[in-house]
Amino acid sequence: MFDKVEINPIESTFGNVKVFTEGIKSEVNFNQWAGETKPEVSFAKIFYLNDHDSRLYLASDTYVQLILGSGMTISGENQKAIKALQKWVDNNFIEEKIEDACHSYVIAGNCMFELIMNGKKVVDIDEIDITTIVSATRDKTGAVSSYMQHVNDKDNPISSEFIGHLKFTNRRHELWGRALAQAIVTPKEVGGKLIDSSVEEMWKMENAMVKIFQSYASPMMMIQFEDVGEDFIEDKQQEFRNLGAGAKIITDKAFKAEIFEVNPASKFDKYIEHMETAIMEAGTQFATQMFTAGFTARASSEDTSDMIKLKIKRVQRRFGLQLRKEVFDHVLKGLGYNPDTVNLKIGFQFDNESVLSVQDIVGLFEKQAIKRSELRKYIADNTDLEVDMSDMDDTLPLTSVTPTDKMDEPKDIKPEPLPEESVSDPTITNYGDVDIPVPQKKPKKKKKRNNTLGLDDTSD
Repeated sequence: MFDKVEINPIESTFGNVKVFTEGIKSEVNFNQWAGETKPEVSFAKIFYLNDHDSRLYLASDTYVQLILGSGMTISGENQKAIKALQKWVDNNFIEEKIEDACHSYVIAGNCMFELIMNGKKVVDIDEIDITTIVSATRDKTGAVSSYMQHVNDKDNPISSEFIGHLKFTNRRHELWGRALAQAIVTPKEVGGKLIDSSVEEMWKMENAMVKIFQSYASPMMMIQFEDVGEDFIEDKQQEFRNLGAGAKIITDKAFKAEIFEVNPASKFDKYIEHMETAIMEAGTQFATQMFTAGFTARASSEDTSDMIKLKIKRVQRRFGLQLRKEVFDHVLKGLGYNPDTVNLKIGFQFDNESVLSVQDIVGLFEKQAIKRSELRKYIADNTDLEVDMSDMDDTLPLTSVTPTDKMDEPKDIKPEPLPEESVSDPTITNYGDVDIPVPQKKPKKKKKRNNTLGLDDTSD
């Protein structure tokens, strides 16, 4: 069993904080919290790298859309509280604000909401531009006491009391969350020397490739004339500058020309492939070939796609839990509800609707899986055919066993039960509204045997 736990209060910015001193043997580095803590890479630089690299942009934008799905859902045990919270969400366009903040959540690994208060009531929230946040300060317990925002050429400290801070991933008691592409947007130390991030190194390679193609298309050339003066060479330089491709030169002076061009046999494709797949694609945690490559490459990346979906489910849950803790629980308190009893759940759903063709929907109607009205509504909503929406009666579909006199009979109407006297009388058969007598066989006369003469007696 655990040792007896004693409580040792420590003074903090917001009052006494209860810290368990017995039963917990691990420690943390309090000295790391003595001063300001800055992110390893500024959020402004991470956003710049993401917005200017097509691979990072594709990965982060896809992650955002997958996380948000088709919309945010709010549920809980207290329906009155949920209804009040949903009204607050709709009136303040909270879902749109959460969608905007989700980009910061994925790209920079952090997003912050300022809780706009009216007394003790949260009346609205506003996303803080994460690129303006440069550092934060913790108290003795490790809790963030304030954030430093650099905006309008000055430092603006913001108390954490009214800030909801959400982190994409977090570990080792880190103050800042880690971005989706944290590994390739962070500079590295190699042999004691700091080198640029993998994204910037890739940019250098791509820039060199452009210069190689430019040099190959227009290689450097040296022309040497014999026995000419400087005036002649200067005139020729100006003439060569104005020459177009394929121009001919006519001169009575002997000259020699040398061309310096890239060797076309040089191959860098393996280096580029390594940077593209092993570093950039892995660093973004996203298989870009699903969008950019051919069918074979997309098929080979299906396993990666399934893994991404599993990751997204966990990110969705984490995002919802943090929204509840950092934002919605405070809103519920302002609305007069206890968050513990409401048991709020924030989720994100997907529309799993199958795409059906007109032939599919007509087949379902013929099999009586859907009603006539549902068929007509689908055709009206998904085709250019003009459908009279006033004619939505549900009639039986036309099949090989449908009687021609029953085509207009409503599908849901059952035939009236037969009269009891008709059912009880075996001589009457009911066909719709007509009773038809059933022909009866005439009973046979019983034969009697004459004991005296041995003849059959057919008399009555």
